[in-house]
Amino acid sequence: MDPSRCIVLVPIGGYLEPECARGLGQLEARGYAVRAVPRYAAIDQGRSQMATDALLEDYEALMWIDSDIGFDANSVDMLREHDLPVACGIYPRKGVRELACSLLPDTPRITFGEGGGLLEIRYAAMGFFYTQRVVYEQMIVHEELPVCNKQFDRVTVPYFLPMLLPQGQDDYWYMNAEYSFCERVRRSGFRVMADTRVRLGHIGRHSYYWEEAGMEKPRYATYEFNIV
Repeated sequence: MDPSRCIVLVPIGGYLEPECARGLGQLEARGYAVRAVPRYAAIDQGRSQMATDALLEDYEALMWIDSDIGFDANSVDMLREHDLPVACGIYPRKGVRELACSLLPDTPRITFGEGGGLLEIRYAAMGFFYTQRVVYEQMIVHEELPVCNKQFDRVTVPYFLPMLLPQGQDDYWYMNAEYSFCERVRRSGFRVMADTRVRLGHIGRHSYYWEEAGMEKPRYATYEFNIV
């Protein structure tokens, strides 16, 4: 698959982590276009603008990578080799024992690493998220998304506009930009597929103690995550 037809979009949340920068350098060396953009005041507007610009430049695929994700360039190629409209990697949230995604009901466990593979999920945080052009084109039609800001120099399509998702009779889920995008993906007839073989690091601040100077945290070739 031609890497020049896929653009890597990096919304920078204040700081580009060195582990992320190394991965981006690997991708550039392989022929990927990498576009790092400083954070917009409104996250949904920023992502929508980045997507709109890339599609107007005729890229066939958009690879989203957050600036606090540590990764290897081979992981991007792994996602692209599936040739799916949507494919992503799963990683944990910072500081809490949970994954940065929403699983489908009745998902009993996830096997990460060498024993893993493709898994359909409901929503994913978009720190490492591959999308093909057809997703955006179908989303415009199915969700009736308007082309906005025609009076300015740059138009934008609100692919990431936050949604209010009904929850029962008297409640709504005020969804963030990334989950709202995934909801539109699913409504438009696509599945959100995760490759659980992809190892990602979600980089944040934490305190280091002496134990870590003499040993590394355990890592496993295969790891089974039990939901219940």
